[in-house]
Amino acid sequence: MKIFLVAIDDSTIARKVVSLAIEQAQALSSQVMVLCCVDEKNCNLSAPLEFAAGEENDDEIRSQDEQNSAESVVRRALLQLLHAGIKARGRVIAGETAETIVGQAKAINAQMIIMGRRHLTPFNRFLKGSVSTAVIEQAHCPVMIDVRCDR
Repeated sequence: MKIFLVAIDDSTIARKVVSLAIEQAQALSSQVMVLCCVDEKNCNLSAPLEFAAGEENDDEIRSQDEQNSAESVVRRALLQLLHAGIKARGRVIAGETAETIVGQAKAINAQMIIMGRRHLTPFNRFLKGSVSTAVIEQAHCPVMIDVRCDR
């Protein structure tokens, strides 16, 4: 079975990216892994946090806001996928975003990475770098970017 890696964050574009993933997963009869990366300095994850669509949160409450936010974002995406009838799992992992997305895509042998992008100003692109560009340059599989996300 094909599997897509869907990379999201806690921005407003996540819902649109998940909608695109639903379209693609339904068209190609694929499973989905939803991934959200968090900064290693702002969490207590020693290993990836994984869960399935519809799974309740039985873990103890975590103190890190970024980690809580990431888990919440992934759970919302999984619920959206579950309602669409897509088999999906979620993962929150600490690490540098582009490298982590590419590494996780390789680890699960993803056939495609689906993500959004933000239209950064040239100055911000210079300062922060573009995650979507870095993923496109490093990925072993096709990368689908939802360019509608910033509008």
